[in-house]
Amino acid sequence: MSKKTTVRRATPAAASQAGPGRAQTGPAAQPAWRAEAHPDRISQRAYELYEQRGRQDGRALEDWLQAEQQLVGAGRSM
Repeated sequence: MSKKTTVRRATPAAASQAGPGRAQTGPAAQPAWRAEAHPDRISQRAYELYEQRGRQDGRALEDWLQAEQQLVGAGRSM
């Protein structure tokens, strides 16, 4: 019989939350959602970039990565 092993890894959200008696200060105390852009917002921004480029196909990944960089960078400066 084989057993399934579940590996749990700390996520940015879990790592940024302080437990009782462990208050955090500074940028690490900000909620994790500020450092990560939501996929729907990234998708919307990537589409805007696609339209600004004249709807040229074949650059979806480039648009996605640029949108993600813009939104995550904007989230870190809040």
